[in-house]
Amino acid sequence: MLKRIHNKLGTAGLVVAILALVAAVAGTAFAAGGLTKKQEKQVVKIAKKYAGKQGPKGDTGPAGAQGPKGDPGPKGDEGAKGDKGDQGPPGPTETVLPPGKTETGVWSFSGTEQNFMPVNISFPLRVRDLKVASSLVFNAPAEDPVHCPGAVDQPKAVHGYFCFYVGTLSNAFRTSDYEPDIASGLTSGLVLTFKHADPAQPEAFGQGTWAVTARCPVDPETQEEEDC
Repeated sequence: MLKRIHNKLGTAGLVVAILALVAAVAGTAFAAGGLTKKQEKQVVKIAKKYAGKQGPKGDTGPAGAQGPKGDPGPKGDEGAKGDKGDQGPPGPTETVLPPGKTETGVWSFSGTEQNFMPVNISFPLRVRDLKVASSLVFNAPAEDPVHCPGAVDQPKAVHGYFCFYVGTLSNAFRTSDYEPDIASGLTSGLVLTFKHADPAQPEAFGQGTWAVTARCPVDPETQEEEDC
């Protein structure tokens, strides 16, 4: 094939034809120089004959494997210290039961061949001025429903009273109540004492709930309790 082109165009024409062929295959424009019009036409004709049509675009190849993880970059400089924030409000660090509020709890005891059985009751928050409010009253609802209007499953107490609710009581009865710090005006809790009802039966036990409500402030002139 090249020999035929050489015979038709000569050495220079052959070179140009080859260049034209390359340019045609690459899809670029070619402007022949130094040839006659006849030679240019022959070069273009030969280039078109052997260039062929451009094929369809091939499919995208599969993604390559992920490369290795790069080394971590250097640590950045420490930022400037921020401004000091405003002071927050004081937290709820109550130690005394607020006026008119109620706190509740549970109690239990058991004893075998014991004459006295104490029940310790500690208030989560101390109660103020219970002694002033007619002292403390320890009663089941049946004994004093006015001051203790609740029940063992819903212990309640009116302002200034402690109420002791019995759920179960077997072979025992309450004999005394001890108020360790009542003289200070703030009561932290109580100690209730039970005694065997029948010493011939060695086992005794009891359980229940309690409630205490802080008294509201008292008017110094009328000595009446204010609303709270």
